[in-house]
Amino acid sequence: MKNLKKFLVAVLIAVVTFCTLQTTVNAVPQSIQLGNPEQLQGYIAHVKFTTKTTADGELLYCLDMKKYTAQNTVAHLVGERDAGVAYIMVNGYPNKTFTGDKYMDYYITQTALWWYLDDTTGSSNLGAAFKTNGSDPNNLRPYVKDLVSKAKAAKEAGYQKTTISASVADETLKITSDGKYYQSGDITVKATNMSTYNVKISGAEGAVAVDKDGKEKSTFNLNETFKVRVPVTKVDTSLVDIKVTISGTGKIYKAYEYQPEDQNQQNVTPSIISPIEEKVETTINLNISTSKITIVKVDKATGNAIAGAELVLKDSDGEVITSWTSTTLGHVIKNLPNGTYTVEETKAPEGYELDTEKITFTIDDDSREQKIKFYNEAQERVVNIIKVDQSTGQPLAGAVIVVRDSDGNEVARFTSTTDPYVLTGLKDGTYTVEEISAPNGYQKTNEVITFTLDANNPSQQITIENYPEVYVPNTNTASSILLVILGLAIIGGGFKFVQKNSKFNRI
Repeated sequence: MKNLKKFLVAVLIAVVTFCTLQTTVNAVPQSIQLGNPEQLQGYIAHVKFTTKTTADGELLYCLDMKKYTAQNTVAHLVGERDAGVAYIMVNGYPNKTFTGDKYMDYYITQTALWWYLDDTTGSSNLGAAFKTNGSDPNNLRPYVKDLVSKAKAAKEAGYQKTTISASVADETLKITSDGKYYQSGDITVKATNMSTYNVKISGAEGAVAVDKDGKEKSTFNLNETFKVRVPVTKVDTSLVDIKVTISGTGKIYKAYEYQPEDQNQQNVTPSIISPIEEKVETTINLNISTSKITIVKVDKATGNAIAGAELVLKDSDGEVITSWTSTTLGHVIKNLPNGTYTVEETKAPEGYELDTEKITFTIDDDSREQKIKFYNEAQERVVNIIKVDQSTGQPLAGAVIVVRDSDGNEVARFTSTTDPYVLTGLKDGTYTVEEISAPNGYQKTNEVITFTLDANNPSQQITIENYPEVYVPNTNTASSILLVILGLAIIGGGFKFVQKNSKFNRI
């Protein structure tokens, strides 16, 4: 029940998106210059009229048949007409053809506009004969009636709105089965008045949108879903907030009315409509909730971290997920999915009893970062010494190290390896650890580490750090070479001087 409640809350959060709208209107001319008309035949019921055009030859359509033909004057923008008029303009001539004859096609479009206005505004542009049984030798009336019917449906629906919304069942990305990615569920986009949408992702390095085949894309068809994918290697923090912006652009074609300066002439509407572009966007907020488990092997008596234990992590089915050898820094495991896990020791550090207890822990939405301590009891006094790179914490081989007692007597000398060096059998007392020579490529540390063994401190974990060596040119050597060259030059000059004087003395 608890999980069902969380799921429902996640769905509600993920589905609630907001939409912003930005409208770009291509400039609508405030006035147009009307040109010369051209007479048409009376194709239906002998109804005759003329074409209307701008001075540039763009076709116009008359809104009132009973007025004089609009021609050779300036007409000014009156306002917007309804979606039915716009439908006739977009789906009439010259944007579409019906018969292939431009005069018949213009005739069909103009009479459809008048018939539509008669039915929707109460005008009386066309008589009953035209609309019923008047002569129609070219069979044009069906085209007119169809255009009128669809225009009335368009008026009823109104101008189409541009909208967009998106939803996802769960706002938290999950790890894929191959462990390479965090991935969301399917994100579904619903929109009107557009055929494609764009996706932009911010908040997570390397995040991309992918289609159902896993192909990376930024533009999708309206009927496509997409997923958000983030490489596991790019996620460093335990909680990542991701913003997904989904946007698209719709076009709305609106019809406009123009009135001639001579108001006895017909008002007109252009056949070519400049669209209004509406840019809309919506967002979905997702997140990545990673796990970080730190497992530390600890001396039970002292609480100090122990290096050298071999450990294994298993899932609830007993399958091995990973194994490792403990260090004094602890072992970090990231990106485990929710579930129950066990840690067990397969080999104890030298000088310690094997811990046969299995530690069980559970990862869920409320406990995704945990630190687990695993204890060992020392068999006897034991000292664990390991050499590491100061910057990486990785073990270093090749350092010569000496351990001395409180009297300065050498009790151990060894060369480090990548495994801890274990000293056992030491008596209670105070000891020092000192590096005699550093590993190749590292600076020798001059630090002398002191530790004590007694009943309260039966074991010690000693970590000695080295810094990588930095090359500095030997300027003294360069100077010495320069001095030698200069000395030889002086000696050579002196020899020539002696030769010259010797010749002079012989004369």
